[in-house]
Amino acid sequence: EMSASLVGSEMCIRDRNKDRRMLMWDLISGAQLDEYLNQGKPLFLVDMRDERAYRRAHIRGAVNIPYGELRDRVWELPQDRLIVLYCYHGPNSMRAARWLASLGYETADVYGGIQAYRGAYLEWESVDKSMGGE
Repeated sequence: EMSASLVGSEMCIRDRNKDRRMLMWDLISGAQLDEYLNQGKPLFLVDMRDERAYRRAHIRGAVNIPYGELRDRVWELPQDRLIVLYCYHGPNSMRAARWLASLGYETADVYGGIQAYRGAYLEWESVDKSMGGE
């Protein structure tokens, strides 16, 4: 189990299948994500929750790639910038960050997921859309 003290620190994971190659990925807080967004840092934000949850609320600019679809949609991810992932509360996006790092992507996981996010970039579905259907 990871502790909150790891937020903002770089993580090193030993991958037994890759000749002991060290994989690098970050664990960041929601506040750190807001800093990146405020600064216009080049990143690709991925919401790993299901489509209904994404439609209800998501962090502005996030692309919805549910956890179960990631392997089939990995080609959608740019390789020239940081991939920031989040899910409901962290474990799926953390696993995805490790896996993508093993493929050579620079990745970061938002600690605590969207449940812990209290930043300025949360977007909610409008009442009109939720009452009026698609």
